[in-house]
Amino acid sequence: MSVGAPSGNGAVSVTVSSLTAATKYTFTIFAVVGNVRDRGVQFTAATAPPNPTGLVSLNETESSITLQWNRVNNVNSFILQFNGNERRIAAPAGNGPVTHTVSSLSAETKYTFRLFSEFENIRSSGVQLIAGTEIVAKNVFDVKAISQTETSITLQWSRLNNIVSFVIQYDGREMSVGAPSGNGAVSVTVSSLTAATKYTFTIFAVVGNVRDRGVQFTAATAPPDPTGLVSLNETESSITLQWNRVNNVNSFILQFNGNERRIAAPAGNGPVTHTVSSLSAGTKYTFRLFSEF
Repeated sequence: MSVGAPSGNGAVSVTVSSLTAATKYTFTIFAVVGNVRDRGVQFTAATAPPNPTGLVSLNETESSITLQWNRVNNVNSFILQFNGNERRIAAPAGNGPVTHTVSSLSAETKYTFRLFSEFENIRSSGVQLIAGTEIVAKNVFDVKAISQTETSITLQWSRLNNIVSFVIQYDGREMSVGAPSGNGAVSVTVSSLTAATKYTFTIFAVVGNVRDRGVQFTAATAPPDPTGLVSLNETESSITLQWNRVNNVNSFILQFNGNERRIAAPAGNGPVTHTVSSLSAGTKYTFRLFSEF
């Protein structure tokens, strides 16, 4: 390319465009007097690399944050700035993404990370990510089930620090819970559950986008009532009752005449039969039967 310079002895500047990113070029510059060139001077310079893409936080603990980003063509090193520090990170061999763990961090702290590609000591403009370390404090405590039906469980817990955002994980599912401001107890009903089933709930307090370690709590849904309750046989001093089994239920509670007894379902698939003896002749009895899980 030809370059015309203004008259005088000042410096000459020219921009060479349409180049490829992260590429080294050798330029030979000739001075031209009339139609005659001098021997020329060579100079090597590189274009800046593009920014890394796909910067995410893979994992956060109390004292570390693991970052991941995509490789950049022709770039084998990156510069990571955070908390007034700077470190150079070499991309490992292979074609996969680059992963780097920043350790010795403070718990419950947000950090701003700025990541640059580097080529021939030239940096890209940089990309930014904000991530936080894990919350250490036990922000959820005194978890209890205050109501249990066949299809739902209502959980209640106490909280610290006026936290208003929580996440509950259970049975491969996750639900977000918003609570009113203040330090009062938090209640939430988890519905669409299966009767007579035990569930383990993990409750996380959330500050910003950072979760604490979580607290686990196990509770069960109520079993359905027994069906098919009938009196099979009645004598002067006994009544034989029968009812159908209930899935996942191996014991029943029978109440009558101010008494209560627990009845285990015998092995097998047939109905459950139980004889109540030592009764008074010519007497009506009211039996109330419960499944127990």
